[in-house]
Amino acid sequence: MSQWRDDTRTRLRALGTAVRRPGPERDAVMLLVKAALATVLAWQFAVRVLHSPVPFYAPMAALLVVDRTMVRSISASAQRIAAVVLGLGVAWVVATFVGVNAWTMFVVILVALVIGRWSRLGDHGIQVPAMVLLSLITAGGTDEEFTSLTIVETIAGGVIGVAVNALVFAPLHLTKPRQRVTALADQVRDLLLELADGLRRGFDAETARGWYRRGGEIADRTRYIVDDIRTGRESTRFNPREGIRPADVHWEGYERTVKTLRHVLWQVTGVGRTLVDAADERHPAPSPDFLSRYADALGSLADAVQHLGLHDEDATAAFDRSIGHARDVLAELREEVRVTPLDDPEQWPVYGSLISDATRAVHELESARDEASRPTDTEPLRVTPQTGLWARVTRRGGAAES
Repeated sequence: MSQWRDDTRTRLRALGTAVRRPGPERDAVMLLVKAALATVLAWQFAVRVLHSPVPFYAPMAALLVVDRTMVRSISASAQRIAAVVLGLGVAWVVATFVGVNAWTMFVVILVALVIGRWSRLGDHGIQVPAMVLLSLITAGGTDEEFTSLTIVETIAGGVIGVAVNALVFAPLHLTKPRQRVTALADQVRDLLLELADGLRRGFDAETARGWYRRGGEIADRTRYIVDDIRTGRESTRFNPREGIRPADVHWEGYERTVKTLRHVLWQVTGVGRTLVDAADERHPAPSPDFLSRYADALGSLADAVQHLGLHDEDATAAFDRSIGHARDVLAELREEVRVTPLDDPEQWPVYGSLISDATRAVHELESARDEASRPTDTEPLRVTPQTGLWARVTRRGGAAES
């Protein structure tokens, strides 16, 4: 019962968020509303226009093709229509030239199942054997009226579903990926700052394990952020809203930022793992002086992360200063470790590992300097009036009048 109450509260909070402001919650609610609207419209079309005695295929097609992006909606519509046509075609061929009996039913269902696994049909491949069964059992496979009406209903339902998805607040997913890119950069910066502060103040094995775990957890979540970015970019294709008011979003730059930060996190987890071993006395701990200066390098890396993907003059200068300082500190530490005799030779792997991990993080950030991009804010995009279909039309009109 408590789980049910918790789920109810969560859904009510999501609904409240959807009402108050744009975002993923409102997108999810709108998708449900559009799917219901498309289903009803397709059902009424099948009843009033096609005069279908069993108006099932049109509303079902409409329901299934309303998706998060126009690309997916169009693709789903095409896949479902293809699956229905293939299934009815197989049933018609078998019923016309062989006849329906137990043996032919076995063979034709087997063939339909194989066709249904064709990757091009996606999730709609199951419709192939379903339509074969339905056609053979209910209509004998040779009923031309049933076959033609089913195909027409499916096409009509697919078209209605796509049209509703396009015309009723066409899905345009811009806010969530931008928010998540910004949040990821903040999380990586905060982890580096926490690590640097901990090395200056002193740390134990449990603290080091916390850094190691957090770095891995954040890195694991980056694949979902990349998915959100790709969904956002996909949502701009075949989208009427994008044609009227295009959003100037640097999707490739966002993705490069996320991948770069993921690579930096891999190096941070390497630092964390080395510190865990040092704290657990599996390896000798580095000297306090080394850790203090190493913390300076990590702090500079945090500053570089803060300015990664921001290309105004001040941000670029700050990024370059931070990267340069981190590189110089690590180069000094590397040289000192190389020429300074160590009391315990077992310290070499610890120093080498820490310096190598941080140096690789510097190289990752430096290599993404020009290609990475990130939002300057997380508010809904305000599109520049000079871009887009309406601006081009008005400019042409003004030229014609002059």
